[in-house]
Amino acid sequence: MDITAIRKPVFIIDVPTIGKIPCRTCTVADHRRLRTKRDLRNVLERVAVGDIPQTLRTIEIIWAEMYLNEIEKYCRRNMDALEIPTGGSTGKPGENQKCMLNIFTSTDKLVADYAHLSFIEIQDIDIIDYRLLAADAYKYLIMTNKTDGIDFLNGCYCNMHNIFSMDKLTRKNSNEVLITEG
Repeated sequence: MDITAIRKPVFIIDVPTIGKIPCRTCTVADHRRLRTKRDLRNVLERVAVGDIPQTLRTIEIIWAEMYLNEIEKYCRRNMDALEIPTGGSTGKPGENQKCMLNIFTSTDKLVADYAHLSFIEIQDIDIIDYRLLAADAYKYLIMTNKTDGIDFLNGCYCNMHNIFSMDKLTRKNSNEVLITEG
């Protein structure tokens, strides 16, 4: 599955003593493997563009950290599309309280319901597509289930961009989402 709303970058990972390694975006399953430091060599072989220097195999854990960092930087630069909104407030008491119980698959459930995919299918989605679907699913859920959902999301937008007043916020088109590469 490929979501065409966002052009996928090729990440250039500049590994010390080895050089620049161009890499495609990984799947959700491979992203989780990288975060848990499992099966690094196989993930590296799937995402690297071209030949992998033999010496890289000895420091693949450094490559994995650098690669994950590049994905996070890309997602932060494109936060309007790829991040789940946070920090919105409707001013109601208790609205922003954090639940002390962790839900580990809630984002997968959101994506599965929103995109009509199974949990198994989600594992094979490109990580950028997954982040886009997760963010869109959350925004859609908030807009359709809260009477003040748009105000909440606008508050999230301001919080995410460190804007302290909606009066300072102007956009050419309310549906416009700017995605920048770089």
